[in-house]
Amino acid sequence: MLIKIICVGKIKDRNINGKIQDFSKWLGKFGKLEVQELKDSATEKEGVAILKALEKERGILFVLSEEGKGFTSEQFSKKITSANQKLIFVIGGPFGIAPEVKQKADCLMALSKMTMTHEMARMFLLEQIYRGLDIARGGKYHNP
Repeated sequence: MLIKIICVGKIKDRNINGKIQDFSKWLGKFGKLEVQELKDSATEKEGVAILKALEKERGILFVLSEEGKGFTSEQFSKKITSANQKLIFVIGGPFGIAPEVKQKADCLMALSKMTMTHEMARMFLLEQIYRGLDIARGGKYHNP
């Protein structure tokens, strides 16, 4: 499985970065993970940069946004494992995602109805991707 995360901003909190590194490493047993960090700026400029990064990508595009669809871990597992394509996730900057990026999404999804930092969003997303793939394989990480 191929997974790409396009995200705005770098991870500055070393504790969050440690967990991101853990989940990234654990995901290695399920496939290849690629992370592309884009410079944070105004939402419009970030949108242009994200769209440019997406030009060469082919796969199912998940754009994270608080008004997106929420999933249980089991529903998310089914969604990502039923895809026989590369999974591409976009995490915006502190002021959200440009409307043009949202329009390109195959799935506009929410990790929560609450707003969170892009650092936390990346950590939670990686954890849920790992959890979802582990659920599909019948692993013991998830306790229903």
